[in-house]
Formats: sequence, structure tokens, C-alpha cells
Amino acid sequence: MDLEPCRVVDFHYEYQNYDHRTAKLVYPVEIPHRGSAQELAHRIVAERMDPIMKFLQADRNLSLQLVAFLDRENQRFQDDRDETLLEKLGSGQIDVDALALDLERKYKDEILEFADRIGPSDEEIFAQSYHQLVHSSALSEILAKERDYSKTITNLTAQMTQQMTTMHKLHQEEIESKMELLDISVTSENINHILAKQYGMQNMIRKQCESELESTRGHQKYEYRHWITTHIDENFLAESDSPTQIGNRWSMISTQGPSMEESFTIHLGSQLKHMHNIRILSTKISDLCSPLYSESCFGGPNVALGLYSSSLCGIVILTSSGPVSPDSEVRKNANMSTEFHFDQIDYQIEKIQDDLRKLNDSLEESDLGTGAKGDKNGPRVKPGDVYITRHSNLSHSHVIFHLISDETFQSPSEINSRHPVILGLRNILKISSRHDVTTLTIPALLRHVMSEDMTVSWCVRRAELVFKCAKGFMIESASWGGAELNTLQLLLPHDISEELFRTLADMVPHVFRVANPKILQ
Repeated sequence: MDLEPCRVVDFHYEYQNYDHRTAKLVYPVEIPHRGSAQELAHRIVAERMDPIMKFLQADRNLSLQLVAFLDRENQRFQDDRDETLLEKLGSGQIDVDALALDLERKYKDEILEFADRIGPSDEEIFAQSYHQLVHSSALSEILAKERDYSKTITNLTAQMTQQMTTMHKLHQEEIESKMELLDISVTSENINHILAKQYGMQNMIRKQCESELESTRGHQKYEYRHWITTHIDENFLAESDSPTQIGNRWSMISTQGPSMEESFTIHLGSQLKHMHNIRILSTKISDLCSPLYSESCFGGPNVALGLYSSSLCGIVILTSSGPVSPDSEVRKNANMSTEFHFDQIDYQIEKIQDDLRKLNDSLEESDLGTGAKGDKNGPRVKPGDVYITRHSNLSHSHVIFHLISDETFQSPSEINSRHPVILGLRNILKISSRHDVTTLTIPALLRHVMSEDMTVSWCVRRAELVFKCAKGFMIESASWGGAELNTLQLLLPHDISEELFRTLADMVPHVFRVANPKILQ
């Protein structure tokens, strides 16, 4: 970078010498001076004064005058420099655009963060390498490696859970034994002291376990990514299976199916008809987001083959309003193995929370300008809002849309097509169309669990509303551009009765049916 212009100013100093005689010195100082005044004072004493003055600590008094001198001369230099720049700018001698380009160039030359990237990023290299390997004969080797990693995390999690459970049991027994002696040889203060000690120990052990788990995941992720990027050169040239053969071979392997399901093929569109698959099924939402490498799951090939494709799978999960907090069972399943392609779900949630806090700050600044008051608790997700997490270690989904709906935790109510949750579904279909999510699962009753106050007539009305709105959104999506929704899965609660399931399934061909024109003779 270009050196900033400077000038030399003489520093004049008068002092009492060791023999009490008055002495003077003149020392040239480069202005602006960015070093330490104390260091410069030591140097002046060493270079211009008698060596005895070092032991008399002459630099103490010298530094006081030196600090005032440097502040004054630095300020004078900056004032002169700025005045000159303003005069040049006013007379047109400075090209602001050229100056900005020069500053940008210097940042790119000196700071790696702002430099222009040459070639693909590490993320792009890994994605391309992985995509080529999973569509080659190395697919089985990749899945075996991921399964081994998953077993390590599962075993480590089980050991930590057992350790915490054992410690909690011992602490409980200790408290119970002390409570029997309360007011005899043990006081309430003793009990509180023991509880505080137990809480501190439990908190320390939990943090140690979380740190060990995070360290293991980080090591696995680094090792796995390094193996993928180095294995591509060794394996890809020797591949013998074509991508189509591998895709067909693995497509027959799936997870255990839901207890009740039925599929339909429909055609939607006003003029140009598009074919879609409609599947209505009854199962737990956690079964569709189960750990990818659990004993009962064989969906690894399907998830791997679709990961970097234009045929992603998405699931809509209902959650409550307030702070960002995904479904606890889904969160647990996502943490049962290392996330090799994205951040762990906990880090993704933290990032969403940080974005909300930044949004809150910007809203508060705008409110200050208008005289309005911002929310002290920050922006909280409300019904109809959606936040998204990405996954490669869950059985049926690459993308989870967390749709906010308080009705999940309250008594069922009557809603219409303009309800925020319904509009949230529309936004989800729009996002899916733009980002290659071609298989989408939505809760058909906007509930994940049945309750006693969900009558048959209520379920029929709610299902009809959701079906009709979904149909309208799918027809509308033709004008949005992007990928078509090939498969729409209508998810019903796992504890629904067989009779009610059959009633709702029979509604699907009637709601999604497109009437053919009649020709009158």
C-alpha cells in the first residue's frame, strides 16, 4: 500500500541534569507518530542524555511533555491534511470514483476476506465431489462410512445420557436420605447447599458431555469431507455403474411405511395440464424425520442421491409461536448423527435467532425515527411465519419448513382461506417452487395429533379447506416459475381412526378432480 505522507517536527525539551544544571535538547520526531510516547521517551533519554539520567528515571517527566507534544502535533498535521484534501476536492483535483476503486483494490490486496476468489470454494468442491461419488460405484462405501460415524455418535450420546441418569439418581437418593434427617441433624440450609452443589456438578458434567460431542462431530466432519475430496480422483475414473442404474437399484429401498396410506395421480391446470402425485398417509411426524442411520431406516441412498439434485424433499412441521424452538423430537433425531453437508440443527437455529435479533435492532432504529416504541423482547415468530432448516441426516427430508401455528397447542378452531397459517402454506409452496423442492409433505388437518374435541365433521371441514387451498396454490404455482411440485403428501395424525382416514382419503379425488368439458350434440 502507498505510504501516508508525513513531516518531521523538532521536539524541544529543557530539564535539570544529574548535576542540577539546566540542559536542553532538540529531538526530531516524525509526525504523525503512532508509536508509544513512553517508548519514545526511553529512546530520547538513552540517546541524548547522560547514562546516569536513566537511573534517575528522567523519562517520567519527559514523557509528560512528550505526550502533550505528540497530541498537539498529530492534531495539527491531521487538520492541515484534511484542509488540503477539502480544498482539492472542492476544486475538482480529486477523483472520488478513482479513490474509491483504489481503496477497494487495497482492501482486496491486503485482506483475504475481501479478495476476489479464484476458482471454486471449498464448499463447491466438496458438493461436486460428493455428487459425483454418490452417482458412482462408491455409493455403498459412502453410506457405510456415514453409518459408522452415526454409530459412534449414537453410542457416545447413549453413554452421556446414562452418565447423567446415574448421577441424577444418586443425587436424588442423597437428597431423600438428608430429608429424612431434616430438623434432626440436618437443616434447610444444609439441604439448599447440597442442592446447589448437585446443580453445579450436573451443569459441569453436561457441558463436558456437550463439548466432547461437539468435538467428535467436528472431527468426523473434517475427516469425512477430506475423504470425499481426495477419494474422487481415485474412484471416479474407475466407476462401472451408471447413475441411472444406481438410482433405479436403490429406489426400491425405503423405510418402513406408514400404517395407512393411499396414492392418486391427478392433472391440474387451466389450459396446459400438469401431472402430480397425491399421497395421503397417516404416521408420526417424527417418523418422517427419523435418524437416517437408525436400525429400522434404509433411506440413506434416496437421501444421498437427491441431496444435490433438483428433486429435493421437504416437510412442513407445525410449531408454536414465541421464541424460535423447533420440534424437540425432530431436533433430537437431527443430532443423532453428524451433519456433514450443513450446520448442525442447533447452529442453524442460533443463526435464525441472530437474524431475528438483527431485525429487531433495525426495527428499533426505524421506530426511533418515527417516534414509535419497539418490542423490548424483540421480534417473535407469530402464526403464519416460517423458518427453514436444511438436513442430510434425516430419513425423508432435505428441507424442513417450521410453520408457526398456535392452534396445535390449543383447542381446534374454524379458519378460512385467508388465515395466516394458510397463507404460510402458500409461501412454503412458493419457496419450494423456486428452490427445487419437488416432494412436499403438509399436515392435512394442520394438526399433528388427534384430540377429543376434533370431531368427524370438524376434520372433514378442515381437510376440505386444506385440500382446496393446496389445489389452488398448485395451480397458481404454474405462474411462479421454477420447479413443479411432483408429489404432494397429505399427512394425517398417526392416531386417526381407520374410518376417518378412509373418509378423508375418499375426499382427495373429488377435491383434486378436474372436470372435463361436456360436448352437447
